[in-house]
Amino acid sequence: MNDEQQPNGIHVTRFTLQSVYAQTDDEKLEFLYESGSTNIVVNGYTSQHEIAQQVDIFIRKMNSIPAFTANLTMESFNKRSIC
Repeated sequence: MNDEQQPNGIHVTRFTLQSVYAQTDDEKLEFLYESGSTNIVVNGYTSQHEIAQQVDIFIRKMNSIPAFTANLTMESFNKRSIC
């Protein structure tokens, strides 16, 4: 977690989540928390087609970061368990 202050004086907290089931170190979710609102940061991992679709469905359409992270955790668990 990293707290920053923007030039306009507003505090922004950046935090990173990584699943215990992640297959690479690049599989990280980054979020910005500012003035009571949390937004996902687009990075190399979230830009991948499959993950971007989940971001669109769970975060943008359903407005649920918990549903997104739960679904992503289950998918990562299943991929790791099947292999």
